Amino acid sequence: MLILVVGMSIAAYLAYNVWDRIQALDSAQQDHAEWVFTQIEIEFLKTDRALAQAKSATPEALEEFRKRFDIFYSRVLLAERVRNNAKAKPQIRELRLMLDGFLPAIDGTDAELAAALDDIEAMLRTVEDVPREIALASIAIASEMSQNERREIVRLIEVMAGIVLFVTLALVGAVYRLSRQASRLNQTTQMVEENHLRLATTLQASLDAIVVINEHGEIEDFNGSAEEIFGITHEAAKGRDYISLLIPPADRTAHRERLMRFRQTGVTEVADRGRREFEMIDQDGRIFPVEMSVSQSPSGQGALFIAYIRDITEKRLREAEIIAARDEALDAYHEKSRFFAMMSHEMRTPLNGVISALQLLQDDRLDDEQKRYLEAGMTSGEILLGHINDVLAIERSEAGTYEQVQHTCDMTVLMAGIINTMEPLAEAGGTRLHLDLTQLNDKAIVTDPRAIQQILVNLLSNAIKFSPGGDVTLKGWYAKTEAEGEEFYLQVEDDGSGIPAGDIDRIFEDFVSLDSRYERRTGGTGLGLGIVRRLVKRLGGEITCESTVGQGTCFTLRLPVERADLSEIDCDEAPHEQKKRVEPSPAKRLNLLLVDDNEINRDLIKAMLEKIGHDVTLATGGREAIELADSAPFDAILMDISMPEVNGVQATKAILSGFGPNKETPIIAVTAHALPKEREEFSAVGMSGFLQKPLDMKVLRARLREISAREVMPEQALPERLASAPVPAPVGGKFAKRPLLNEQQMTDLIDLLGEEKLRERVQKLFDQVADDLPALIATDALPNLQARAHAMAGMCGMLGADRLHGLLKEIETACKTEKDKDARALCEALPGTWCATQAAMKAQVGL
Repeated sequence: MLILVVGMSIAAYLAYNVWDRIQALDSAQQDHAEWVFTQIEIEFLKTDRALAQAKSATPEALEEFRKRFDIFYSRVLLAERVRNNAKAKPQIRELRLMLDGFLPAIDGTDAELAAALDDIEAMLRTVEDVPREIALASIAIASEMSQNERREIVRLIEVMAGIVLFVTLALVGAVYRLSRQASRLNQTTQMVEENHLRLATTLQASLDAIVVINEHGEIEDFNGSAEEIFGITHEAAKGRDYISLLIPPADRTAHRERLMRFRQTGVTEVADRGRREFEMIDQDGRIFPVEMSVSQSPSGQGALFIAYIRDITEKRLREAEIIAARDEALDAYHEKSRFFAMMSHEMRTPLNGVISALQLLQDDRLDDEQKRYLEAGMTSGEILLGHINDVLAIERSEAGTYEQVQHTCDMTVLMAGIINTMEPLAEAGGTRLHLDLTQLNDKAIVTDPRAIQQILVNLLSNAIKFSPGGDVTLKGWYAKTEAEGEEFYLQVEDDGSGIPAGDIDRIFEDFVSLDSRYERRTGGTGLGLGIVRRLVKRLGGEITCESTVGQGTCFTLRLPVERADLSEIDCDEAPHEQKKRVEPSPAKRLNLLLVDDNEINRDLIKAMLEKIGHDVTLATGGREAIELADSAPFDAILMDISMPEVNGVQATKAILSGFGPNKETPIIAVTAHALPKEREEFSAVGMSGFLQKPLDMKVLRARLREISAREVMPEQALPERLASAPVPAPVGGKFAKRPLLNEQQMTDLIDLLGEEKLRERVQKLFDQVADDLPALIATDALPNLQARAHAMAGMCGMLGADRLHGLLKEIETACKTEKDKDARALCEALPGTWCATQAAMKAQVGL
């Protein structure tokens, strides 16, 4: 349509233009030009005749000449301004320039004009042919212009004819297109009517209530589901105010304000904002929750709002039931946690008495039969304790309270320690243990050694149980990953009875034991592999099992690892509770306060402490402990936790916050409470350590030996050249928080070398440090200090001097970062740390 309008407009314009040009074909303009050019010739002749008369010099003749000259000059100027004078223009300009030269004389006096007449005559004789040539040129110009005008009119007529043809064709096309559109419009109208009927049917059949509301809040439509939900018919609802009809009284003001704001601003607060939940009311006055989605639709009479409404009463009831079930489950879970904590304490307390009594009997002279009975009792107690620990391990893992501690660890030493630990169990079953280190180099990794120890103990224990008289092999190796990283693999393989293929997926579940016969040979709770699965997951690894019935089983553990320096190893490399420990006499006889409300436990622990070589004062509860701590000093206080009236936590707070002689005395928790949150609470109130019931006499001896070593004045143990060195106050480095000795590493060294060889190595360390330490302290250059600290740190770390090793590593780090003042300040702590380390080592190895 636009093209037609434009084409017709152009055609009309061209028609007008042609008509105008035809009307202008008269010669008015050309005749005007010819007249002007002809008048130049006429006025030239008149001027020439007036010049002849002016030579008489009479005033009248001179005035007539001026008039004729002015007329001639004006005709020349007029000819110069005529359009289309390109051919005559140079001659006209030349003529005007000549005439301009005589204007002063013409405008001057009669005498001046009379004097110039001869020159004017000469000039006129020069240009007497120019007026004729200009007149002839005007004829040629007029002819050319007439021809050009006729050509332009012909061109315009041709263009107009083309446009008229185009417009005609366009009109024909438009008529055809309009006819097609009219046909399609009829079809579309019919389809719209059908869709409208279909939509109306769909809306009526919709499960959701659909209410159409205009911008004034009046109901325009009300489908069948709305009739069912609200109990109102379509006829009764249409035209009514939806707020008064469907909204509860308490919410009507808010809805009216929202609708008013929309009419004022045009901005909706509910429409096209997703699903919202409201409360609505039905015909019977029942207020119920609904889920509503509103869409805005423009119309000729203003905006329309289409509300899709769903009654969610049942949904709310289901949600409430789910929340109630969740709360019940959480309550049950908390009850389970409290049950585990309570049962842990209640079971460990009597078990403490049993194992402690057996340990005391173990040191007495017994005949062979009594020793067998004693060993049977100890074995049963350890099995029961293992079951309790397994259940608690599952609880800690499920509660997310497992404490994962990353250390630098030599996997070669760790694996060797595990094999040594499991040898007695293997020998009892006639099983041969093998350690394959052929693919494992001496590089260290950063990991949680305690978790790996527990994993390997569980896997090896299972392999030993199910391979009596057979072979069990522990193997380790490193492998590169596709992402240029590295992984560590551990493999435990046995040649035992194997696992059926259908049971492999079940063995990692809790409380699953495949040996379910009445005459079952193997023991256990069925939790070992469940614990393994959880620990492997926490380490970010994966464990798989391959087995063939009658041929054996192979467990493969894959762990992502981070490589580390062997000189920085500071991890425990064997299970804490199963390692042999050195048991020399204490460095100092301690005066201890033992607090326990259980008489049997109190007497047994006292006997253990006195057997180790310490003095013991007893308190039967927290209140008595506070009174005794206020009256006399003690070297350490062993504090039970669960006691009537005043518990161990309350007693500890009172002692440490008081002004008695024990406000700085180390207080060690001795309790069956073993959950991590409980340990955190003990540490938060100021307790210095933790001993778990049932007490292991070796662990108890080691803890007291550490306290004993702190009490020994180390100056007498210094080499002669350092004996006079002042012992500075501890500095605030990370090393100050580390124990003097790595107890586990010392135990490993004894198992590996024997006590006598270890004493030789320790004595060599004493001699080497006596030689190297003065030179290290006196070193000025940071590079030399760094090299000496690195060499001594590696030597001390290998022999378990944990705190000294940490101090030397901090000195080395300070040197690397060029922190000269920090390095010198740390060096000042070396003599005192070495003195304490030397005294503790002597007490540990019996030097």
